[in-house]
Amino acid sequence: MPLAAARERRGDGLLVDHGLSIPDADLVFVHNLATEAIRHVPRDDWRPLVAAESAFFRDLRADVPLVANSALVKNALVESFGLAPARIAVHHPGFRSDRFTPARIAGLRPVARRALRLADDAPLVGLITSGDFRKRGLDLFVRSAELIAAERADARFLVVGSKSLPDALRAHPLVASGRLLHRPKAREPERWFAALDVFLYPALFEEFGMVVSEAQAVGLPVVTSRAVGAAECLAPAYERWLAPRPEAGELASRALELLASDDARRELASAGIESSRACDDRAYARASLATILAQKRRLR
Repeated sequence: MPLAAARERRGDGLLVDHGLSIPDADLVFVHNLATEAIRHVPRDDWRPLVAAESAFFRDLRADVPLVANSALVKNALVESFGLAPARIAVHHPGFRSDRFTPARIAGLRPVARRALRLADDAPLVGLITSGDFRKRGLDLFVRSAELIAAERADARFLVVGSKSLPDALRAHPLVASGRLLHRPKAREPERWFAALDVFLYPALFEEFGMVVSEAQAVGLPVVTSRAVGAAECLAPAYERWLAPRPEAGELASRALELLASDDARRELASAGIESSRACDDRAYARASLATILAQKRRLR
């Protein structure tokens, strides 16, 4: 339906955009931002998206409010498109609170470990992602794993995502020796969260990154950087653990420190579980609904 017709027929409704594709919208949720992502992950296939975003924000009315999924994205919107900060709310997307629970993970751990043929005491560092290994920093994970393996001969590594590892990695010594394992993208990532001791998320840039919130919610210590929007949802106890940027040495040193300290892992697990309640699906639904209703009242 043409936009003009949509506006005429919606009556008292509210036109909400979730894809940066309806400049006539009354409220815009920003989930992805190629304009910022391409600065960190240069990709020719994203250039049309950058052009489309530029056109969208050029045509968007100046009085339309926006919802960013992280302060990272909000700041990028302000810097890239000159939007007034007051127009942009931040609502962090919420993880499934019925699925990602410490109790459920505890029950899955023995099964997951057996499936990986790992000893109970073998330290396991993992990356779990829905795909796009380049953006999520698979190469950086492998470099971090090399540094960790050099210090911890007993460490093992798990990558979950895509159907297989890139061909170039299959001959890597960690893969060939069986120290780095791969499992395809799964509908139930919590199974593999359960197997891990440390979750290392080295994304080069991530507007949000739900897996970080999911890991925190189940009590799994997280190593990541401030280039990931979901790092904003991590408990205050994580302040000294967050790397300023995704860099192999920084990430590996933090992972090694966590592997060496049961107390540090327990502290982050406990603090994370408590903090995660503010970033679950229920909190996101409440915040989003309040913003939608407020905009609807404003337009009456």
